[in-house]
Amino acid sequence: MPEISVIIPCFNQEKYIAECLDSVLAQTFTNYEVIIVNDGSTDDSLKIIKQYTNKYKNFRLLDQSNQGVVFARNNAISKAKGKYIYPLDADDKITPECLEKLYNAIINGKGDIITSRVLKFGKETGEMVLHSPTPYHLSVNNCLVNSALFRKTDFIKAGGYDEDFVLGLEDYDLWLNMVLIHKLKVYRVPDILFFYRIKNLFESRNKQQMAQHSLMLRTKLLKKYPKMKFYRLCAKLQKFFYRNNIKNNHRRIKILGITVYRSKELSNE
Repeated sequence: MPEISVIIPCFNQEKYIAECLDSVLAQTFTNYEVIIVNDGSTDDSLKIIKQYTNKYKNFRLLDQSNQGVVFARNNAISKAKGKYIYPLDADDKITPECLEKLYNAIINGKGDIITSRVLKFGKETGEMVLHSPTPYHLSVNNCLVNSALFRKTDFIKAGGYDEDFVLGLEDYDLWLNMVLIHKLKVYRVPDILFFYRIKNLFESRNKQQMAQHSLMLRTKLLKKYPKMKFYRLCAKLQKFFYRNNIKNNHRRIKILGITVYRSKELSNE
């Protein structure tokens, strides 16, 4: 049985899918399977995928009508044989050491969700600046990409990807669910192991949907996870005190558990 199941949904990614699959084939970690979901592609994606699934025994194809990434990932993970799950989009790629380093981190108890540093490529280049993945930072703004290693059992306990987020933010919802509700710990490996492709807006269906439905989706998240409101209030207070007390003799204090700054003149201590 494989230890890791790499889950790759694919919709019309004929330009990129081979590059993605080649990066998985290059892994130093070998005890894995790859489940590629052809989500009703109308280009040559299916043809390219079959070239890999016909050649490599640990590559499996799921062919379905177009239902979107939420259904594609949930479908694939339900059929995954691995103890651990690693979602990967068909236009992204990983370094040869990616699975090995993530796997070592999770089996050594570093965390329950293992991520890494991220390098952008394509239309933009450079390292993606991401806050440390604490519950506070995650609630203020998503600081995780969709590709991270986690236990299949934890995914099942969290209920999988929520179908209410078929229009976007499905990965953000999953991370909030796992961290805020199920109290799972996130650990970021201090290496660049994941490459995130930046494309033009017209090439990205997910980004188009997000642009159209962003407010509605974020309102859903705030309703589903009330604790986000508390953390976001803390963030606003932090910014307020920092901006108003940065000139002279400022000192650290904590407001609602969050470190902020206040002038010594305002304190009787």
